[in-house]
Amino acid sequence: MKTTSYPLKTAVIDKMTIPFTVRLALNDEAPELSQLFKELISEITADLTDVDETFSPFKSTSLVTQFRAGDGSPLLTSTAFAEVFSLAQIARQETDGYFDPFFDGNYNPTGLVKGWAINQIFDQRLRPLLADPAIVGVSLNGGGDIVVAIDEQTDFRWQVGIEDPFDDTMILGQYELRNQAIATSGISRRGEHIKRMRSSLQQVTIVSDTLVFADTWATAGMAAGTEMLLKLIAKYQLTGVLVDARLGQLHFSEGSVQSW
Repeated sequence: MKTTSYPLKTAVIDKMTIPFTVRLALNDEAPELSQLFKELISEITADLTDVDETFSPFKSTSLVTQFRAGDGSPLLTSTAFAEVFSLAQIARQETDGYFDPFFDGNYNPTGLVKGWAINQIFDQRLRPLLADPAIVGVSLNGGGDIVVAIDEQTDFRWQVGIEDPFDDTMILGQYELRNQAIATSGISRRGEHIKRMRSSLQQVTIVSDTLVFADTWATAGMAAGTEMLLKLIAKYQLTGVLVDARLGQLHFSEGSVQSW
């Protein structure tokens, strides 16, 4: 059986010390899309710059920095800031407190903002492109947090590999995604960057319909540690894979833990 080949159009945008990769899967080479793609990358770059200016806890002029200094006005003046603040509070409740936007002693929505921003940009800039018959798939990857979509009439699928936290040249396994999101949180690249329970847990990957959910739960899972995460997986019917230094890889699907 002949396998259809779908050329990819790819660009990488470096923002917030993270590579953001934009990909379009095409029916054919479609050279007429070159200008559209160039404009798309320019628009997404501007979007990511705005997100960084608003939410970076390291920029003195950001709304997050203002809020951390005791200025509550961003909640009234910025719809985006208010939305993320509300989502962070909801995430805290829905993860039994393991996602904590105050993990460093002050408001810091880092564990949610990237997923939220990627979702927003994806829905505004990329998903509508599937109306073009020349485009069969769209993808936005921000440092391993990925959202994808495809034309429902195509046999194209996005293949997403899960990196081994002990060897970044190796892939633990692969997911075939249609219209889904996947997020990974771990200590192999960023070290101990969240407040978490003492645990041998090294990495958590969550697959979901939205990147906000996946990103939030990947962060919450790392904070909870393996023992509690296994309980949360069953309670909240989570799907993904965890890597523990003692237990190895544990794959879970809709709350049921299985081998990979």
